[in-house]
Amino acid sequence: MKIAAIIAPMGVDFGLDAAFKTACDTLTETGDSVKAFDISALNIGFYDADSAMRADVVMQAIDAADGVIFAFDTALPIPNARMLTFLEYFADIAYRKHLTGKPCLLLAISKSGVERAALENMANAIMQLGGFDVVRIALNTGASQKDLTELIERQTEDFYRILRQNRKYILPKSINTNDFDVTNLKQPEQFQTKPINVSELYKKHNLENITNEQNSDIEKISALFIKRMENGNDEAVSGEQTASSNQTAGRSIKQLTATLAHRFNPHLAKEIIATMQLNITGPSGFDGYLIINSEECIFTEGEAANSDIIINADQKTWNDVLNKKVSAQKAFMMGQLKVRGNFVLLTNFDQMFSAV
Repeated sequence: MKIAAIIAPMGVDFGLDAAFKTACDTLTETGDSVKAFDISALNIGFYDADSAMRADVVMQAIDAADGVIFAFDTALPIPNARMLTFLEYFADIAYRKHLTGKPCLLLAISKSGVERAALENMANAIMQLGGFDVVRIALNTGASQKDLTELIERQTEDFYRILRQNRKYILPKSINTNDFDVTNLKQPEQFQTKPINVSELYKKHNLENITNEQNSDIEKISALFIKRMENGNDEAVSGEQTASSNQTAGRSIKQLTATLAHRFNPHLAKEIIATMQLNITGPSGFDGYLIINSEECIFTEGEAANSDIIINADQKTWNDVLNKKVSAQKAFMMGQLKVRGNFVLLTNFDQMFSAV
């Protein structure tokens, strides 16, 4: 396998050189052929058509490679100036297709904790050029050298396996790499993610007008779940004493519910903006609501002024849902959990929150 490895250091060493060498050495040890290029040493300046030949040796290596490594350090949530300058050369007609379909490993290191944001921006640029970031390595100088080395080696080995498996990546038809401005790191409009209000989603799918046929389907599914549980085939193991249940002993159901805000998985709820009202009955029952705003979740006690979904349950059922002894959907199908409003939210509940 042929690898083209590009490093673009800022000048102040954050440990990029050592990290880059570890990645290259890991691939060399697997028998791959690695051609490494230091952009600063090659003195590749700003792009113009007359000086494009300065990047020719690097571009030819990328064109012939099975995979490409891009490594840079940064103090901002974007790739550093040297890396951005180099990417401009892909605008040249001679190099415009060189990155198309290439699996890429992206490596970024910083002192200020912006490495993940910088990788995200770099990934957008690579996508616009037709490449695919299949592995991202985010490094922070606060970690120990041993931990950094192990992380780089492990993720570089993942990159090697991807190349060996010869996985194919297809550029979406709507992308025309000839039209991209590689100096603009914003995603094309058709790839930008916009928050979707659940109320709009609910109306879009016409969920307020459930037909008799749909009601019949719901009843059939409910009957199927009941039959499964009676036959002992339900996936949840009831009565099983777990570490989770031990940890939650002595805490009220309201306190457990409040911890959902800390067990929220924002990467699985990026398009959700909604309020979930919870009405829990029983000796320790309570009223409260969760406000989900794309990547943030807040729990508040009481009644929400406006709710997208209202969940009614007794405290035992709700405790089982929180501990993932039973899914929210399954509890609904069994009639143990009552829902009013946009019950589309219920299908996302179990993945949005980790077990308490």
